[in-house]
Amino acid sequence: MKQVVVENSFESWRIAARSLLAANVSPGDVIWADPTQFTLFDSFESNSTAKPMNKIAPDFIELAKAVACHSSDEKWPLLYRILYRLVNENRDLLEIASDIDVRDARLLAKSVSQDVHKFHAFVRFRVVECDGRELYMAWYEPHHFTVERATPFFARRFGSMVFSILTPRGCAHWDLAKLTFSPAVEKVDFSDSDDTEDFWLAYYSAIFNPFRLKIKAMKKELPVRHWRTLPEAVLIDRLIKDSTGG
Repeated sequence: MKQVVVENSFESWRIAARSLLAANVSPGDVIWADPTQFTLFDSFESNSTAKPMNKIAPDFIELAKAVACHSSDEKWPLLYRILYRLVNENRDLLEIASDIDVRDARLLAKSVSQDVHKFHAFVRFRVVECDGRELYMAWYEPHHFTVERATPFFARRFGSMVFSILTPRGCAHWDLAKLTFSPAVEKVDFSDSDDTEDFWLAYYSAIFNPFRLKIKAMKKELPVRHWRTLPEAVLIDRLIKDSTGG
């Protein structure tokens, strides 16, 4: 058995996977670990100069990049198992929807996609004064490691704002020119009252339509666990009560 240590990123996994393929190491002979883990097995040294996976279908690379963002520890062995089979058994493996590995990978990718969607929907910025400048800060708690996948959206949409999005799975920072990333942080509590928050409260009240209220559907799209991180969430209970006559 060989232990392969990878950082929590697609690029780190790809370098290791190239080396494993070049050495013809079967999936069953690999134990995947992160830098904090220790095992009694021999370590396998990845070779960054190993030949690129030129014959791998772009569809797999796209799938693998999504799966790499998932929080499951099974993502690395699953991806290498699929890659090994693509190279050595069936180049059309991804077209077999009933295959267990393919199905599991697509489910992980779907979960990541949903997490990105909720990331875009639930992040709310607050203004923080710093050295006479207005900085826009947000705290969010994604299920998966989707910070790098989700935050380019905010750089495109709010490109004129200097902002940071802080999460327990990594942070993103926009300086008007470049999007950079930094390690995760613990829970951050910003001021409960500022112009940005007042705007969101007014906006949410204005768009709330009690005749279209479907509480079960709302809780599905806007899970209760997110309510405490959204400025407008303080209105939800009152608006529901008003709309139902409670």
